[in-house]
Amino acid sequence: MNDPYRDQRLACPACNAPLRAYEKRHVCDACDGMFLDLVDLSKAIYDLTSVEPVFEYAGEAPGKRLCPHCGASMSTCKLRVVVETEIAKPRPTLDRCAEHGIWFDGEELATVFQKVHGLGHGSGHPSKAASAVGDRGSGGWRGKSGVPEWWNG
Repeated sequence: MNDPYRDQRLACPACNAPLRAYEKRHVCDACDGMFLDLVDLSKAIYDLTSVEPVFEYAGEAPGKRLCPHCGASMSTCKLRVVVETEIAKPRPTLDRCAEHGIWFDGEELATVFQKVHGLGHGSGHPSKAASAVGDRGSGGWRGKSGVPEWWNG
């Protein structure tokens, strides 16, 4: 049955499992991936650093994964986060849809948070940057080490 008033079912770009909406993010409970837009990522980094980040993409190339929102092929890239004059260069290769956001596999988002934590003048909310976050159950994403606890809801 195709009901135009129901929410569209989004599929994980990594394992094709259904994605679960959590606030503005879409998470995969099967492979612990997360898709989020740049506004949400920018807000999270601002909360960590107290400075607006600027995103740059290095080594962008055509990718094989599809955007869960529009179905277009995403590009692969390395994310560079500029906070004032400091640059964080997380190492993971990410999947990016220029229109809808970035897909983070497993611990890739934690790697970004670890790299940007402490950049800028303030250190954001150091008491909120958990070094280890366990399974948050149905209340949030099952985060990995380095993901701020407040990010998980």
